[in-house]
Parts: sequence; C-alpha cells; structure tokens
Amino acid sequence: MKRIIEISVVIKSIAALVFAGQVIVFVIIGSFFGLSSMTFSFVWQAMAIAVITAVLHYVTFTDAVIKKMRYSLRYVMFSLSLFATLAAFAIIFQWFPMNATAWLLFALIFIVVTGIMTAAFEIYSKITGRRYNESLSAYLRNK
Repeated sequence: MKRIIEISVVIKSIAALVFAGQVIVFVIIGSFFGLSSMTFSFVWQAMAIAVITAVLHYVTFTDAVIKKMRYSLRYVMFSLSLFATLAAFAIIFQWFPMNATAWLLFALIFIVVTGIMTAAFEIYSKITGRRYNESLSAYLRNK
C-alpha cells in the first residue's frame, strides 16, 4: 500500500506540472489566435492528458518499470507515446483542421513544448535529488 501511495504522489505531482504547463501554453498560443476563454471540455481533456503524460513519464523515466535503458531511448519512447496520445486527442476532439499545415504546426509545437517540459523535469529532479542527498548526508553525519 505504501508503494502505491508513493507512486501516486509522483504521478500526481507530474500531472499537476503538466496541467499547469498546458494552461500556460494554451494562454500564450491562444492569445495569438484571439482566444479569450477555455472551454470546460478542454479542461477535462487537459486533465486527462496530464494524467496520461504523468503515467508515461513515470513508466519511461524511472527504473520502476524499465530497469535498464539509456536516457535517449527513454526519451524517444516517451515522446513517441505522448505524440500518439496527443494525435489521438486531436483527431477525436477535432482540435484543428485535418490538413498538412495544421499537422506540421502541431508537430512543431509538440517538439518545442516537449523539449521545454523535459528540461523543466530534469531541473526539478536534480534540485529535488540534491535536496534529498543533502538531507541524507546530514542524517548520516548525525547518526
């Protein structure tokens, strides 16, 4: 039970960051297209995508499921899975016209946003890891 709680905390934290990132990206990109609000449907879609992304991130970037794999392969696996998920959402919920220009723009935005969010996760992990290592060192010194 403890392990399930630990995993759910990690997934919830990542999902929250992804959801916040989606809202920020929506606001920035929506501003260029003259959008002034977000539909309730979009909020639910964003929440579902955040949870799916968090699970994909957990599966691909931790050793909990995949024990030994180079980071570059994990990144490719994560990116392709996430792109397929987002493409499915784009088709099902008709996010944009189904033409080559729209899909090219979608792919470009995906590449840029995925790169930024992956960098943010890496920075967060390094900061958190450093904090945990400092706490562990302090604990071991006092023991």
